[in-house]
Amino acid sequence: MLIDSFELPCFVESRLDGRALEAVVRFTKALTHAGEPVAAAEDAVEASRAVVFLHAYAPLGGNMRNKVLDEIDRQVGRRVGLTIGLNMRGAGRSEGRTSWTGLPEQEDVRSVLDMLQTRRLRLHAARHPAADRRAIVRQIRARGFAEMADAGEGDDVDCVCLPRVENTLLCGYSYGAMISAAIVGPDEYPQLAIDHAHISYPYGVVWALALHRRAWYLQRLADAVAAAAVRHAAAITDGSNPSARQPRTLFVAGTCDSYTAAATYTRWWDQLQTRALQAVAAAHPQMDADDAAQAVGRALAVVRVANADHGWLRREAEVVDAIDAWWR
Repeated sequence: MLIDSFELPCFVESRLDGRALEAVVRFTKALTHAGEPVAAAEDAVEASRAVVFLHAYAPLGGNMRNKVLDEIDRQVGRRVGLTIGLNMRGAGRSEGRTSWTGLPEQEDVRSVLDMLQTRRLRLHAARHPAADRRAIVRQIRARGFAEMADAGEGDDVDCVCLPRVENTLLCGYSYGAMISAAIVGPDEYPQLAIDHAHISYPYGVVWALALHRRAWYLQRLADAVAAAAVRHAAAITDGSNPSARQPRTLFVAGTCDSYTAAATYTRWWDQLQTRALQAVAAAHPQMDADDAAQAVGRALAVVRVANADHGWLRREAEVVDAIDAWWR
């Protein structure tokens, strides 16, 4: 299979305060050997899926070019129609400063998800003058990507047309995992069918990254996992297609994580599973234990990597394999 892609480094606007956020957007499509788009093939690019990458803590050097995220993008990102790497405020060339609570960063992420939902990537006017925006649109059309996004509607030079997205992966590493976990897909963006991949979720230091908001972050995550398990239980009860899009969450962490001990992770994940089972039992009291466990297993998956630490130095491939096998 031949792959054609167009990478667009750009700045988008935060919906919170209009700050310019650095991003890299990549369109990808499959080609035949003759150079024509693949209509239907088992190994074709999944055009209706997207991945959004969220980086580690900016004051400690976190940005969208992190090695872990790059490796995931190299394998997982290349088989979807759209990927977006985002530098939240204070990272890379994005404006602003990292906050003490993570709430502004959540709005930065929602700014991108809003664009996926409306299928319009709005470029920051101050960073991309009108002439540049027109040139970008011409480039995309010349490469044959505009037709993927109904470019006939794209007369607005302030935005770039995006393909229709039916399944989105929020892939957060460390601090990025904490931020992405606060986005509750079914409630906020049901059309995007959001899944979460949390790499080295900084459970042991959420108190330092979000100060007094620690309990809120952990409660929101636990509620989202429990609600997802209830949705999967309903699908099992109704006999629905198990491959139908219901929210899923994956945790990938090393047993030698620098910020969270393996035993602490295990205790926390057990608590999440217990809470999810309780939610399923309350919503579906007639469901048997095996089906309830299956529902929770669909909603929440955990991969422990022996002897890997928070930085994943020379262990990035194991993170990639875990996500690639799970997000199918």
